[in-house]
Amino acid sequence: MNQNSQIYDVCVVGSGAAGGVVAMQLAKAGASVVVLEAGKWVDPTKEFYSHTMPYELPKNGYGWDPRRHLTVDRQKEPFTQEGNKRVDHFLSKAVGGKTLLWAGLSWRNSPFDFATWPVSYDQLAPYYDRMEELMGVTGAYENHPNVPDGKYQKALKWNCAAYEIQKGCNKLDANKYRMITARKALLTEKHWSKRAVCHYCGHCMRGCDTESKYTSANTAIPEAMKTGKCKMILYANAAEVMMSADGSKATGVRYYDARTLKSYEVKARNVVLACGPIESARLMLLSKSKHFPTGVANSSGLVGKNLISHTSSSVQGYLPSLKRSEVLNDDGTESSHTYIAAFYWEKPHKDFPKGYHIIVDSGTRHGTYGGGNYRSVPGFGADLKSGIRDRYPALISLYSQNGMIPTKDRYVELDPTVKDKYGLAVPKIHFNLSTEDVASARDAVNTISEIIEASGGVITGKSNPDSPGIDSVHWVGTAKMGNDAKTSVLTPYLQSHDVKNLFVADGSGFIDYSEKNPTLTVMALAARCGDFIEEKLRKDR
Repeated sequence: MNQNSQIYDVCVVGSGAAGGVVAMQLAKAGASVVVLEAGKWVDPTKEFYSHTMPYELPKNGYGWDPRRHLTVDRQKEPFTQEGNKRVDHFLSKAVGGKTLLWAGLSWRNSPFDFATWPVSYDQLAPYYDRMEELMGVTGAYENHPNVPDGKYQKALKWNCAAYEIQKGCNKLDANKYRMITARKALLTEKHWSKRAVCHYCGHCMRGCDTESKYTSANTAIPEAMKTGKCKMILYANAAEVMMSADGSKATGVRYYDARTLKSYEVKARNVVLACGPIESARLMLLSKSKHFPTGVANSSGLVGKNLISHTSSSVQGYLPSLKRSEVLNDDGTESSHTYIAAFYWEKPHKDFPKGYHIIVDSGTRHGTYGGGNYRSVPGFGADLKSGIRDRYPALISLYSQNGMIPTKDRYVELDPTVKDKYGLAVPKIHFNLSTEDVASARDAVNTISEIIEASGGVITGKSNPDSPGIDSVHWVGTAKMGNDAKTSVLTPYLQSHDVKNLFVADGSGFIDYSEKNPTLTVMALAARCGDFIEEKLRKDR
């Protein structure tokens, strides 16, 4: 066991969306900060494949995953699962975490989304402002009650197919199926960070080698490091939150060096977990003591419970109105520039409590005919090739992102038998689809089908509504926040009820899930948590 005698003001575990914000704010405020990062620095010019062409790869890229080298080796660091739905737990160990590979979608939760939360929209709005300005978010001002506006750079342009889909939405019900412009954390104008303006290569989730897309590694962490108050320890895999003898406070974190497997300790007056909801819950459950025999800060028994993600359903097809049209590079960024805003926000559906929005994805990015679209083209040989080329610019794929509420059948625990390469119990994910999840997916498939047909489109495929997809990176909810220590793990400031100098700043505190992507809300809550810790440090001095 090796340890450093220095006692930092704050130890932040994880350098992703939440950890980067907390480290930056506290270092700028003059606190001594140490960040434990389980991976390395990534060189965007060498390790991102944003501009690698298929013909440069074996088998023209068939079966190639440009992110594989940035994700953990599941042979050495597995997870296990149980339930009626198979899921994935996407984990990237590198400075910046999953922000390196996210699409950048940055939606604010609305006042309706915060209805059951101990935090209101008005309380969080200034932090949304701050995070949008930090990242540089592009967007349009929509004045939509359930999609609050923010502080934006100039908006992304729609492509041809989006206007065709809008005609279908207007034909059905223009007020209900309202099309809005995507909000993404990438630059369309000059920004104080001096990151490059996006050139629309369309590969955000491969990693942005021009740094146009916000990542914690290209903005928040460098800002923290510039202060001289922030130290980064790389390859540091957290194993335990260390506690004082009386169990009243956290004293630091024990971790393993990924290269040597040696154990080290770092001491701190405050500990902030920002590993992602599954890994933060795992670390808390691993941190057992006589004061917390079921895991640190777990007097409520709720650590790991209330696991939530997004479900998704899709319908694919093509628009005859765009067949054989000129092929233009109007796809823009990765994912869509246009969304059909959720429409059950004011009056929830009788069969499911959370709504969904619909992503309108289309254009030449579907030229690979992923999802078996080519199978719907008739003919053979030259006729088949001609049919594929005809549809190439006219392809569409509309898919939903569905909100979710917690249930007792979705949670994370420690696997009693399976260990990782450090000898630590791995997370075991219990995930079961509920009747509400299936009802939401069925409604989404039916609605999307109606919209495509109203737009004059031809449907060529649908996902199974009885088995919707589960988002592998949108996990939240394993340490819910609340005002009562008996029914929640964290306070509304993401402070542990049980251990006052322990905080969980990632999405673990979510109460339930709207249809909106989580990262902006995660960062806003983390910024609010950072302000709280700054004030706590001031009082403790």
